[in-house]
Amino acid sequence: MEWIAAAFNGVLTTVVALRTLNYFQLNGYRLSGSKSLKKQALSQVGFGAVHVFVCSFVYFISAARGFEYGGWFYMLFAAFGAVFYFFGHRKKGARTPLKVTKRCVRFLAAHTLISVALSVGLVAAGRTFIIGGVTLDFALMPLCCLLSPAVFALSAAAVYPVEQAVARIYTEGCKKALDAKTDLIVIGVTGSYGKTGVKNILAAFLAEKYKVYATPESYNTPMGICIAVNKMPEDTQIFVAEMGAKRKGDISRLCEIVKPVVAVITGIAAQHLATFGSIQNVVDTKAELPAYVAKAGGKSYFNTDNDYCKLMYRDAKGEKYRVSFGGECYAKEISVSGEGSKFTLCFSGGEEVRCATPLLGAHNVSNITLAAAVAYGMGVSPGEIAAAAAKLMPTPHRLQLVENIAGITIIDDGYNSNEEGARAALSTLAAFKGRKVVACQGLVEMGRAERDANFALGREIAFVADIAVLIGPNADDMREGALSAGMADGAVFVKKNLAQAQDLFAEIMRKGDVLLIENDLPDNY
Repeated sequence: MEWIAAAFNGVLTTVVALRTLNYFQLNGYRLSGSKSLKKQALSQVGFGAVHVFVCSFVYFISAARGFEYGGWFYMLFAAFGAVFYFFGHRKKGARTPLKVTKRCVRFLAAHTLISVALSVGLVAAGRTFIIGGVTLDFALMPLCCLLSPAVFALSAAAVYPVEQAVARIYTEGCKKALDAKTDLIVIGVTGSYGKTGVKNILAAFLAEKYKVYATPESYNTPMGICIAVNKMPEDTQIFVAEMGAKRKGDISRLCEIVKPVVAVITGIAAQHLATFGSIQNVVDTKAELPAYVAKAGGKSYFNTDNDYCKLMYRDAKGEKYRVSFGGECYAKEISVSGEGSKFTLCFSGGEEVRCATPLLGAHNVSNITLAAAVAYGMGVSPGEIAAAAAKLMPTPHRLQLVENIAGITIIDDGYNSNEEGARAALSTLAAFKGRKVVACQGLVEMGRAERDANFALGREIAFVADIAVLIGPNADDMREGALSAGMADGAVFVKKNLAQAQDLFAEIMRKGDVLLIENDLPDNY
């Protein structure tokens, strides 16, 4: 029976680790750089300690009193504790659910095998000790749960070589598939912000003239791009690839996979500083894309409204274009409202076209201008660009208007996670009529600059919002900033998590209000 219980205990240990796996997955299967992952691991240790005490106590009492089924009684309590922990944390854990991918299954298999082996070892050790006529096999078994974070790390290390081999197989397959398409034009889009928006806008403009395929959603990692390439239609003429990075060299690795001949730099900001270390490292990493394209004889487009992009443009080699006032393409006569934007696009050839788009915010005018410059350079006419701009739809969770039957306007900007994007969202909110409410969890992955950045964000919220609902670990820093800017204390609410904030919305929101949900998904923080 003890060996059955050991196997059962190993499986339960994996069940307890599922929430940690969720955060591990959201952190790109990395063990470092995520506060939520660390907190979850500590929570697991706390549960493990309680698990050891309760289960051992139950077993000792039942066994000492001669209860024949003490071991089964222990397993019942162990199963109840594991299930209670798992479902209890589902309500307050990461909002993005665990995706059961092949990589996830491989990790779970390794974790289960190691957990079972550890449980068997603990049972074997416990059988050699007897206290008061009771063997310690069932008493030591709960230690497996207490040691679960160590098991988790060991499992990650065990599957790492396998994942590297799988990644190489996918990468080589992706390279061969792209190399076989000899006439395919590949455009790389990168930046600290605006990547997904510019990618989608550019794809829409180019679709007026070409067969275009773009990486879906935010697929911007090596594996994500490989998966996207596997789904690429055979008749694709232009492939627009979004390229993300958290460390130096990440963009170069993506370039080696997709081999872009056009580079688009959307903007540089202080993002992912926890992994990059400095803003200069961010600049250097994003510059890997135009450097690769220059060597390939291609051309690069820079949003030189951004100061860092302006410096990058200055230092870039090869054929290059700046997109801003006085550059190859720029916007003038801009009018922004809660219904969208109107502006005139001006091109280097002297052509002009009046545009109207339902996309919200002045920053989207900048995104459209950048995408228009690239499309114009590839033969799409100003008239075709204007026609496509009128049909643009917002990217989900990026300044997306959501209808509310209670008469409340909701601006969903949940996937935004940087200073520039937050400013753009607040500027967009200012264009709306009605009482303005901001719900925000703050800026993350900024290393030592995080506290100051969230203090500054709190100040900017105060200049626009009538009510601020600040959520999570950065709430106090934002609150201090909002109060320092003169926002009334009674207008600032601090909540521990989004569930508490949603309860507050039901109390304070009324017809005619405008609610901006800003960076509400810091799952991997």
